[in-house]
Amino acid sequence: MFNFKFDFNFILTKVKELVKSKFFWINIGAAVLAIIILWSIILLILKAYTNHGEAIKVPNLIGLYENEAEEAIKKSGLALEIVDSVYMRDAKPGVIVEQTPKQGLSVKSGRIIFLTVNARQKKTIALPNLINVSQRQATYTLNSLGFNVGSVSVVPSEYSDMVLEVKLNGTSLRAGDEVPDGSTLSLVVGRNDSIYGGEKVMMPSLFGLSAAEAEKLITTSNLVVGYVGFDNPQPANDKERSTYKVYKQIPEPHESVVPGKRVDIWLSKDGKKQQSQNKKNDDFFN
Repeated sequence: MFNFKFDFNFILTKVKELVKSKFFWINIGAAVLAIIILWSIILLILKAYTNHGEAIKVPNLIGLYENEAEEAIKKSGLALEIVDSVYMRDAKPGVIVEQTPKQGLSVKSGRIIFLTVNARQKKTIALPNLINVSQRQATYTLNSLGFNVGSVSVVPSEYSDMVLEVKLNGTSLRAGDEVPDGSTLSLVVGRNDSIYGGEKVMMPSLFGLSAAEAEKLITTSNLVVGYVGFDNPQPANDKERSTYKVYKQIPEPHESVVPGKRVDIWLSKDGKKQQSQNKKNDDFFN
């Protein structure tokens, strides 16, 4: 075994000699200087990486189009990214409606400004069935859906204050039609009062007409289009609708009716139904 004896006095003597040595203090100074230089380099790198002390005010981009926003910030060192699209009725299509960070906040160069833009196309809403609904209720329903009610036309009818037709830019609409949000719609409302008292209208024959032809004749005869029914299979579009012909109508042809009388029609592609009904009418009037 080794016989090791700790000699404190010897160690203390060596330490004193080392402290008095010029070489020792040169090494200590060099180490401290190296630490200072290293720390300074680290600070410079961090400053360059984080843009320490550099702050850019975020501009207001709300209401601008994307290309206008890019022009507004291209010299600022910021970047843009569109992250969402929403529909806002009162904003122009395609403009910026929200930004993050907000206007006026201080950010560093290179920061991405996240944008939300207004949809370029208007939202559409399915038109509910308003036929034979009171004018007041129809107006309330349309307003609650975001539509405006413009002109109201009054035509003779069996029942007063009932909506007979809803139009957009003069075109008649059906329940379920997709209508742009915020559109102004016009109503055709029936009225039955003394100015039509005693007046009569001769019911025209609608047999063999398409739905469009029959509806036009009903309207021009001072009558009101009521139920329009198609035999199965149901037509898928307007082109197919035109191939269906009226084979039944109520009231019957040549009846004397009051102005505004509701007229119901049934249509089919079956030629036998049409011929059978035409024969019935010929027999009746001969």
